[in-house]
Amino acid sequence: MNASTTFLEKHLMPLVARIGSNRALTVIRNAMCACMALLIIGSTSILLSNIPWAPLANFMAPAAPFFNAIFNATTGIMGLLTAASVAYYGALEYKQDVFVSIATSVSLFILSQYQMVESGEYLLNIDGLGTSGLISAILIAFITLKTLALFKQKNIGIRMPKGVPDAVSESFTSLLPALFLLAVFSLLVVVFHFNINVVIARVMTPVTYVLNSAPGYALYHMLCALVFFCGINSQVVIGVAMPFLMQNGALNEKAFQAGEQVMFAATNATDAMIWAGGTGATLGLVVLMSLMAKSQYFKKLGRMSLGPGIFNINEPVIFGTPICFNPLFMLPFILTPGLIAASTYLLMQYGIIDMPHVANLPWTTPTFVVGFLMTGGSLSTTLWSFMILIISMLIYFPFFRMADKQLYLKEQQETELQNKENA
Repeated sequence: MNASTTFLEKHLMPLVARIGSNRALTVIRNAMCACMALLIIGSTSILLSNIPWAPLANFMAPAAPFFNAIFNATTGIMGLLTAASVAYYGALEYKQDVFVSIATSVSLFILSQYQMVESGEYLLNIDGLGTSGLISAILIAFITLKTLALFKQKNIGIRMPKGVPDAVSESFTSLLPALFLLAVFSLLVVVFHFNINVVIARVMTPVTYVLNSAPGYALYHMLCALVFFCGINSQVVIGVAMPFLMQNGALNEKAFQAGEQVMFAATNATDAMIWAGGTGATLGLVVLMSLMAKSQYFKKLGRMSLGPGIFNINEPVIFGTPICFNPLFMLPFILTPGLIAASTYLLMQYGIIDMPHVANLPWTTPTFVVGFLMTGGSLSTTLWSFMILIISMLIYFPFFRMADKQLYLKEQQETELQNKENA
């Protein structure tokens, strides 16, 4: 165990730190998080228009168009929101003009969603503004940022005389790169009939295939735990997977809204259920400490961590136990979320429990509440969310028992020593 933690500290931590500090990944992570509030509103509207209790559902039925409108104006334009948010955070990161970056990125993204129909006309593909255009929006935003930066670096642009307001000057400075980008994208769409969403979907097929599989989904959750074990926030891994999870969830919501079968188990909501207590599914460990600890330290730590743990905040137990770089807890901390993720995925795929049709819930939502809300009150998924806690307790139990026994004996020895000194 000590050898493995030494290896992780020496070889893995520098790699993870480099990935976590990557500017592009930082921009994507910040942009996705910025969109989350609106996506939660969109997911909530799906929940309110499909309440699982029949009397209340019938009462709320006349309001369905109201909630559907909210969904279409939030989750339904996820791609458009992403094009704007990535451009915004990218402009801040790369020191570009913020409004010019956003305006150019959004314009290019909308242009990329035009398609030729049977009549020969080019019409805007509304669906492309939502889920199917999410990854395209990220790429287009970075193309915009890099092109604006290149033109600025090469000093290519229309320079206005001194005294002209900054807003006007920046607008004219960006005119040539914006014109260049719009011309290139228009050529691709109109002349070559280039569909960026289709191309990106094909390129990203290996990534989506891995994440949308039981082993891949388990590996993703184990990597989240592994980097946290090394003391690095799991957002390093989550930020890479988040666009795909968000796209899966939005497709589920759209299918459910249309009365079709939902297809994807791997979503943000499913993640929130799997994270019983936070990264590493530590709520089981916290419950064990609270109820079964012999050592006073673990008993107090467990009771102190129980409130935050219910809402998936586990820093107290992570750093209080400690779990980080603690060889004794390395195995359960990494394997528990992997086992739960794989089991959840397989149970959903085989129809034993229901898949999520509500894609985004606050990450602080308790596990058992997530199971209920994300499926519109499905009994099977709600019961499984309670089972997740039990599984977590069972896996952590032998490791907790060893750690508690060691700490209890140490406390007893310290008490005896103190009594001798006071005698």
